[in-house]
Amino acid sequence: MRRTISLFVIPCLILMYCSLQHASAQTKDVVIPDGTELSVVTTETISSKTATEGDPITFKIDEDVKIDDVVVIAKGAVVKGTISNAEKSGHFGKGGKLNVRVESTQTVDKQPIKLRASKGKQGEEKTGTTVALVVLFGPLGFLKHGKNAEIKEGTKVKVYTDETKTVHITTLVKM
Repeated sequence: MRRTISLFVIPCLILMYCSLQHASAQTKDVVIPDGTELSVVTTETISSKTATEGDPITFKIDEDVKIDDVVVIAKGAVVKGTISNAEKSGHFGKGGKLNVRVESTQTVDKQPIKLRASKGKQGEEKTGTTVALVVLFGPLGFLKHGKNAEIKEGTKVKVYTDETKTVHITTLVKM
């Protein structure tokens, strides 16, 4: 059995070696311009009730980013971001507020690239309801809360590159 496998493996290795001798790596530089638009999605639900300013959050690239039909940022690449502002809903019908900031991702050649965009969300105000409750129930009406702001998992956000970046794409070319 071993002899049969050896008789098969050795010629395969020789063929692979020969084919590699007739192929060479070619590097192509592709420039991602500043302001290139891409789409990212949230990977979790973010709420003003639990988030605090400075908390790290992650997004994912929603679709391949291509320049001249060459993928420069792959779909599914992790995008780093932070909570830039989070205010819980409060008494008197005050709605919560939530702002997030996207910061960076990686190109296909593993270079970091800065991104810019922000997504904000404000919870529903319940001020009108609070006034009605105060009229009906007196001071107990002031206990009415507004809604917390929430950005659901899978929410798309338009993002832009915040710098020009040259990506080095390596391909094998048969000779």
